[in-house]
Amino acid sequence: MPDDPAALAYVDLARPEADLLVERYATSEDRAAAARYQKPLRARQSLVARALLRAMLGAASGRILADPGGAPFLESGDSTRPPCISISHSGSMVACALSRSGRVGVDIERARAARPIAAIADSVFGPDEQERVARQGAAEFYRIWTLREALAKATGTGFPLVVSKTDLVPAGPDPTRCRLAGTDWTLGHWALPGDYAIGLAIEAESLPRPAPFVLD
Repeated sequence: MPDDPAALAYVDLARPEADLLVERYATSEDRAAAARYQKPLRARQSLVARALLRAMLGAASGRILADPGGAPFLESGDSTRPPCISISHSGSMVACALSRSGRVGVDIERARAARPIAAIADSVFGPDEQERVARQGAAEFYRIWTLREALAKATGTGFPLVVSKTDLVPAGPDPTRCRLAGTDWTLGHWALPGDYAIGLAIEAESLPRPAPFVLD
């Protein structure tokens, strides 16, 4: 994985692999960053996500910084361009994506039966996306939501893009393509165990597939 041009991995905080990742890869900087969160779950999400990202990067791992909007990026220690990275978490799952060919964004969400998906879609999605949610239900809602979030992270435009009420995500099947702000993006969406959904937007023509991280 450290040598792949792009990678997408996830880990369940409740699994032993999460503790092993922290033990093997988390730095004092990562522990300090996680300790800034008051809620124990949020602190653990941060720590495991950073450890997972370092495991994916291998020798390329360096300082993980955040821009003014909170998006993570790797510090460039020399003239080499570091990989683009993205981190997401929901419930007991964390996911990380990296790309050496262009920008990338990932979003993971746990489906909740009580979530008012129709009302949310009508409030923030574009007209075509709203119509598809009305016809196809929760599966299409989470596909569109995670991909809108992934695009918002990849483009650096943040939450205003998620709630822009303009159509962003074409109809399936995945992978699919869209053009945004003069850039072509490849989009992919997958259902994961435990009622989780994951969406990926990448500035490349091919997609890595999500995989549970396994330590050697």
